[in-house]
Amino acid sequence: MKVRLDVLIVVALAGTLLAAPARAQCLEKAVQSVVSDFRQANLWPYPYVCADREAVPPSFAIMVQNGWRRQNLLAEQHFKSDGGELNAAGEKMVRWIVNEAPTQHRAIFVRRTETPEGTKARLAAVEQFAAKVSMDGTVPSILETNIRSAGYPADWPNAKDSTISRKWPINVPNNIYLPEPNKPAK
Repeated sequence: MKVRLDVLIVVALAGTLLAAPARAQCLEKAVQSVVSDFRQANLWPYPYVCADREAVPPSFAIMVQNGWRRQNLLAEQHFKSDGGELNAAGEKMVRWIVNEAPTQHRAIFVRRTETPEGTKARLAAVEQFAAKVSMDGTVPSILETNIRSAGYPADWPNAKDSTISRKWPINVPNNIYLPEPNKPAK
């Protein structure tokens, strides 16, 4: 059976033209997918940056609150050692908080003692002194807290334990090489 070449070409061309819309749809979907992936890759950090930017300000607000809590803290060094009375440093601190601290941060934080009675005595002494020195008659809130004050006592290391200051000269070697001022180093 002989098939004419021109009939074969016509049939092939007709088949190609009939199948072209289906192939065009597949090609269009593939191109759209590539374009979409390209756009997402170029916008990559943006979807995550927005969430990160929203998460940062609350942490700053917490840090500011904690800073003012530490700043307005009355700890052991602000009270006399025999009881809950304020010493001169404590009175000065309460006076500053009550009269000079920014209004939104006027709160006094008192560190807890080992006993509830000691803490109550400290709170009462602070409240009484704050009412006495307040220029406008308002007493800020006085709260107890368990945070420690930064640093260490001024008498540390004290006379009973001066090993820290005595160990340094012992560990310095005797034969330290120091070049003479007029001679160049070898």
